[in-house]
Amino acid sequence: MSVKAEITGASITLLKRLEWADTDAAGHNHFSVAIRWLEEVEHELRRSIGLPTELTGAIPRVHVEVDYRERIWFNQEVNVTVGVIAVGRSSVSFGFVVENLEGGLCIEGRHTAVHSPDPSGGSQPWPESTVKSFLAKT
Repeated sequence: MSVKAEITGASITLLKRLEWADTDAAGHNHFSVAIRWLEEVEHELRRSIGLPTELTGAIPRVHVEVDYRERIWFNQEVNVTVGVIAVGRSSVSFGFVVENLEGGLCIEGRHTAVHSPDPSGGSQPWPESTVKSFLAKT
């Protein structure tokens, strides 16, 4: 199953452009740009569903996987989608997809973050309102 098909909760798509600083010596995307884009778009998703910005420092990532399917070239525009796949007691799993403007799959992946608002403690259950926001179709 494609990652895009796994997204069942809140999601958002933003248009991004591959900048020169995000290319490698061959002129296509450096692997790290996928992680930066997923973070940027995930932050916008959380803003768009009304979650507080303070949540950003309280949800460390505990797992990330990325598959690179097609190169993205300098100055090329792509659509980056991030959406919720699943919400657990204290975790949230996101899917992310990068597609060229023709709809071709360039990058896809998943990442999981854990609700840990107290840096000296472990994970804590999500507030019910946060769960509802994550699961709402947008």
